[in-house]
This record gives sequence, structure tokens and C-alpha cells, in this order.
Amino acid sequence: MRIVLATGGSGGHIFPALKVAQRLQALGHETIFVGALGQALPKIQQQKFCCFNLNSKGVSLSSVSGFVRSSFCMAKALVESFHVLRMVRPDAVCGFGGYGAFPVVCAALILGRPSMIHEQNVIPGRANRILFPWVGKVAVTFEESRKYFHSPKTIRTGCPAQAREVREKKRHLRAELGLQGDKETLLVLGGSQGSHRINLEFLKAIPFLKEDRDFQVIHISGRNDYAALKDQYAECGIGCRVFDFLEDMGKAYQAADMVVSRAGALTVLEIAAFRLPAVLIPYPFAGGHQKENAELLCGAGLAKMVEEKDLSAQGLAEAVRNLLSGPPPDPKEIEQRLKSILIPGADQRLAQEIVALGKTANISLAKGPSA
Repeated sequence: MRIVLATGGSGGHIFPALKVAQRLQALGHETIFVGALGQALPKIQQQKFCCFNLNSKGVSLSSVSGFVRSSFCMAKALVESFHVLRMVRPDAVCGFGGYGAFPVVCAALILGRPSMIHEQNVIPGRANRILFPWVGKVAVTFEESRKYFHSPKTIRTGCPAQAREVREKKRHLRAELGLQGDKETLLVLGGSQGSHRINLEFLKAIPFLKEDRDFQVIHISGRNDYAALKDQYAECGIGCRVFDFLEDMGKAYQAADMVVSRAGALTVLEIAAFRLPAVLIPYPFAGGHQKENAELLCGAGLAKMVEEKDLSAQGLAEAVRNLLSGPPPDPKEIEQRLKSILIPGADQRLAQEIVALGKTANISLAKGPSA
């Protein structure tokens, strides 16, 4: 079977799509990526998947001129998607959300190709809201998303996360990362979109934390802030490792005692999977979907949320201190609460649903119209 995965290049879209592509490949199916792949293009090519990169941008509503330009760009991406899908002739198409996937799934629907979408966040993005009535299946990560996709065609598959557990002890992993094996370790994830503020505020929070804590830091900074953060950490007087990007995030999670981060769907799932306490600072834009993601972990007793409008260095330090100094949650209660967040084998579940969609459509075509 030939399957198209439509996605953008951001980590929240590309990592689940890559996990599903690997599963489909293991099942013997040909997988092709189509979308606005951006910086993820080399990563996809490195894994030997065929891909078609579109010049697509989200439709801007901020001004008339911006709307016209972005609409023209989206229309062009739709035409490109038509050409690609006519050439590829996929048995099924699955969109992973965002402007990168939208024109591909639209083209698939117009061409009559079996199509489905996957929503990573609790609150669906604009593209998936528009596509929902027309696709054959809707796969969601969280049970709470069903109220936005109220239909029998909605299925809960979970979302494939990037990080995997490493069979090593914390002290060994910390030593491997160049840190002290027995020291309290904070993991700061400032490398995603819109996380520059977290990078800045955490650095300012370090003097407050140093007043009563002996700790070290693993900081994923993102490319733009990497050089400046390395220089500033050198003046902080604490042990640290700064990375612009870390391929094996499982080691960082497992080496850490807690996390400071945004609240993207993948990050929330990975924090839950590693049972780490977290201070979550939801990205306040993009429909505010990260706040709903964060509330899931807060409800499970694993996280405290600090909204961006309330974020300050002293407040962030206090939130970290409260999490680390407070009584540990009951493990049995945490496990019970996490059952509503985590679904094992999400990549396999998604792959099976995509294949089933393609098979059902092929059977219908083979039978032809009823007499």
C-alpha cells in the first residue's frame, strides 16, 4: 500500500509523523511525506523516505494585504498538492495538522483519496477544525478532544512521542552528559517555537534558586539563543550543559529531577511518560491550545502552570522550589491519573488505522456501485 503523510516541519507535527512512517515501513507499506517540511526535510531524507516539499504558509488574518499574500501562497500549495497526489496515487492520506498538511489533505479530498487527520493537542488547530467534517477518520491524542470532534469517526490513538526510556541509572546518564551524578538536575526546554522568553527568565531565576538549592542544569536552548546562553551560563557559577538540540531526549528526561517547559502535546506526553514534575509555561498564542495541554498534567498532580502574563524570574524560581520541596505525590494515584493521558503503542495504533482506511476504500472501489 502507498501512503502519504502530510505534515509541516515543526517538531510537534514531524516527530509523530516520522514514528508512524517507521511503523508503516516495518509493515511493508511505502510511505511518502508531502507538506511544508522546512527544516525537517534533511531529517526525513536521512531516514530514506521519499518527500515532496511545498512552499505553504498559514493564512494570515492580521491585515488585508497579509491575507491576500498568504491565501495566494496556500492556493499555490494546493495546486502543487494536486500534481503530487495525481502522480503518487496514494491508497490513503493522513494529515498531522497545521498549514503544511492542510493543502495536501484538501487535494486528497477533492481527488477522492481516503483521508484522515491526527490532532496532537487537546484543542484542535484551525486546519483540522476545517477538515474534520470531510475526512473519513479523525485520530486524537487526548480523550478531552472528543468534544471538538463529536462524531463516530473520531478514534483515540494517542500520539507517538520522540523520547524513549534508556536502561541506565540517573547518575550514569548525568556523567555521560558531563554533569555530577549525585546533584539535583533541572531540565529546561527552551528550544521550541516561542520559547525565547523561557530561556531569558530561567537565567534570571538562577540567582533566586541558588539561595537555597545546590543544582545543575540541562538546557535545550534552540539554535537562536544557543551562543548567548552558553556565555551567560559560564558566568552563573553552576554546572550546566547547553544544547541547541538534543537528538536523544530520553537521556535528558531520565537524567533530570524536574522540567521547565512550554506545554506542547509531545512535551506533555513525554513528561508524563517519565513521571517528572514540571513547571509548564503555555505558549499564549496559536489558539491557546497549550494551556489545555498543561491542565492535563496539572490535573494528574505532576505539574504547576505559570501563565506567560504572570511569568517572572522570582515567580519561576518559587514554582520550581515548591515542586521540588513539596511532598512527593502518591505513585499509585499518579499512575491511575496518567491512564487518561498515556496510550501505549500510539504509532502502531495510528498506522493500523491508516492502513484500515486505505483497505476499506479499496474494497469499496473493487465492488463498484451497488445495483
